[in-house]
Amino acid sequence: MATKKNNDRLTRPDPAASSPAAKTAAAKPAAATQVATGAEAGKPSAKQPAAGPANPADSGQAALSPLHELRRLARRRRDRKDRLLYGLMVFATIVIFAVLAWILVYIVANGIGHLSFDFVFSRAENSILPMLVTTMYLVLVSLAVALPIGITTALYLNEYSKNTRGVRLLRLAIETLAGIPSILYGLFGLLFFSRIMGFGQSIIAGALTLSIMILPVIIRTTEESLKTIPLAFREGSLALGTTKWQTIRKVVLPSALPGIVTASILAIGRVVGEAAPVLLTVGIAKNLPKSIFQSGRTLTIHLYYLTKEAIHAEDFHIAFATATILVIFVIIVNASTRLIASRFTKNMEH
Repeated sequence: MATKKNNDRLTRPDPAASSPAAKTAAAKPAAATQVATGAEAGKPSAKQPAAGPANPADSGQAALSPLHELRRLARRRRDRKDRLLYGLMVFATIVIFAVLAWILVYIVANGIGHLSFDFVFSRAENSILPMLVTTMYLVLVSLAVALPIGITTALYLNEYSKNTRGVRLLRLAIETLAGIPSILYGLFGLLFFSRIMGFGQSIIAGALTLSIMILPVIIRTTEESLKTIPLAFREGSLALGTTKWQTIRKVVLPSALPGIVTASILAIGRVVGEAAPVLLTVGIAKNLPKSIFQSGRTLTIHLYYLTKEAIHAEDFHIAFATATILVIFVIIVNASTRLIASRFTKNMEH
């Protein structure tokens, strides 16, 4: 009986084991074993590489690498060209400054030893005071005549004129004046101002001749300066109710003043450096002029005659001293022009 009871107990199913919780607990180790077995089955061996497609990002980078390499090479070529051109510009700038410095140093070094107060400001025979006064008269009268005409002409061409036949003829005349040789201006001044108008060889005849010569420089430089002023400046001023002339006087001219100053400096350089028209219209007299209706000799003409008539070494040193005074004179006039223009700009801004 006992044996039969034990057999029945062994063959009878356990209620706890047949419950859902027991079945779930029993199923978890089996599933874990199956997953582990599948992972081991799918794991590549050390000798056999992993199968499957490569990373899409890696394949795209590999495909674009030649394009990136071409762009990098092109960028390097552009950088080399930029560095080369920049180096050429720096070299050209250094050459210009070096040549200018060499000329100035050479002139001043040969002439500074012969400069003195009597050489510049006395009335001795070797003094350059008459030539200095004549040159100053010539510069001032030429600018007084040419600047108003040149500035007003540039204002008309840029602010008022249309592209008509008359305006095209005017521009052609300005360009033609810029290309005429200076000796022709001298002949015209000698015939018209000296003889027809009766001024003779005088400072006023030379100044009127030179004012015609520097008109194209003043007109073109001023007009280019006016073109750089934004149109919004004019529109904003007109929108506030100002007139056309008020806009030009209060807005356009102050903005264009640096260009006008540049035109004045270029004109001064041409007046001081001209020889042929001055020789024909002003003359070669070494007297100290008391008015612009008398004859005289400019520093350029005096330097020419000193060099032409020089025999001894002392004569060349006097010529270099005169050239030094001429350079100093041009620097002082240019600096004074810029100072007056800056003061004028500040007054107009206030």
